[in-house]
Amino acid sequence: MEAESMKYRYLGRSGLKVSVLGFGNMTSGWAEGAEEWNSQCIDKCIKKGVNFFDTAELYGSGVAETILGRNLKQGGYDRDDLIITTKFFPSKFGIQGLSRKRLRQAIDHSLERMQLDYVDIIYLHRFDPEVPLEESIRIANEIIDSDKAFYWGTSNFTPQQISECFTICEKHGWIPPIVEQCEYHMFEREIVERDYVPSFNQYGLGTSVWSPLCGGILSGRYNDGNVSAGRFDNSLFASFTKPKWDKYIGNRKEAAVKILTGLKAIADELRCSQAQLAIAWVMKNPDVSTAITGASSIAQLEDNLGSVEVIEKLSPEVLSRIEDLLGNRPTPSMNWRNFSPNTPRR
Repeated sequence: MEAESMKYRYLGRSGLKVSVLGFGNMTSGWAEGAEEWNSQCIDKCIKKGVNFFDTAELYGSGVAETILGRNLKQGGYDRDDLIITTKFFPSKFGIQGLSRKRLRQAIDHSLERMQLDYVDIIYLHRFDPEVPLEESIRIANEIIDSDKAFYWGTSNFTPQQISECFTICEKHGWIPPIVEQCEYHMFEREIVERDYVPSFNQYGLGTSVWSPLCGGILSGRYNDGNVSAGRFDNSLFASFTKPKWDKYIGNRKEAAVKILTGLKAIADELRCSQAQLAIAWVMKNPDVSTAITGASSIAQLEDNLGSVEVIEKLSPEVLSRIEDLLGNRPTPSMNWRNFSPNTPRR
């Protein structure tokens, strides 16, 4: 895949164009030797047309931000071509949460770690019930006014919380969020395909979705149903993959293996990897602005990058076969305009 084949979408109703595949360095804060391969990954991504790079102060308590900034500086890339984002977590650094005091300090610390004058997007990295949402939004706008960021967004907010953000911004004439960062993959569909639909339609909200491979479960690595801590000598396994297996698969191993091997068969027919199929399926959704992937090796990254070319292979027939395998299409919200008193009740 050459850079020319990368696809780009507007992020919500903003004029910001992002690559449909983004790169996140969440694991860089924990993995040994992360800086070297992170540098290689960034270089590979940029050469392939990826312009969206995601990190957060939470990742390794700032280590991931430091690694990203150092590698960007050493690479000598054109900053104007890149979209750099970071996120501020309510309780990671002290007791002040997403307060005015903490967010003012957080943006300065993040920029210092990344050796940047500004980031393109800041996220409120979870809703903070202990700080008035209006206070957090006010300071997000102040950060934008000070040119330390250009846009802001939410991460793992409920539809109701997102709606409240827009109500507050409309009341005060503030800049509203342009993006929500949420989990989305073949096993986690309701929030994107049903719950956020009013926000997409009413506010034109964009999305930067994470975990398109469900912690690696959809990559093909666990098609035999063998998910045990001793199988892979990787501390990240216990933190990310095993909890997702327990949540989405649980005791339904036989059914899961049937789904996973069925996906592998479809991928083989399309002449792509199972991981590419899963990521392309996520990007096929027009409500997905960019899908954030990570990697622990260049080989894995190159495979992920190839998923962009698979999007066009997902014909209605292929998508229908995938639906038959998954069997978890969310039930749409009731359209009461079409309701009839004579409709049989269940």
